[in-house]
Amino acid sequence: MAARIHESNDRYETIETCNSLWIFEAQEKRFLRLPRSHPLPSSYSLLPESAWEHYESLTLDPVSGEFIVRLTADGSRVLRSQRHRQPCPICSAEIDSSMTREISTIELSLLDGTPLQPGA
Repeated sequence: MAARIHESNDRYETIETCNSLWIFEAQEKRFLRLPRSHPLPSSYSLLPESAWEHYESLTLDPVSGEFIVRLTADGSRVLRSQRHRQPCPICSAEIDSSMTREISTIELSLLDGTPLQPGA
């Protein structure tokens, strides 16, 4: 399934993973994640304010498709996932479809403050 980008301006960046559509609004430093099957409004600005979550930074690895969302300035809370690709090694037909497909999205809390980098 191709990414369903409903707005063609520079305000929003969308990243499609195997299970979700991540929407980032860099100017406001906020994001939200919707199931890929979720019907989207005609404009992301119509989504409720409570649906958005603050983030500090977004790091994308263009080669691997991995990305890291830092939720805190010190990097102690991060979300890590990977773009959906065709053919997709994560959600291909060989994987049991009854299992969750967002297995590579991980929230990490680092106690020692070690920064994470894509591919690490």
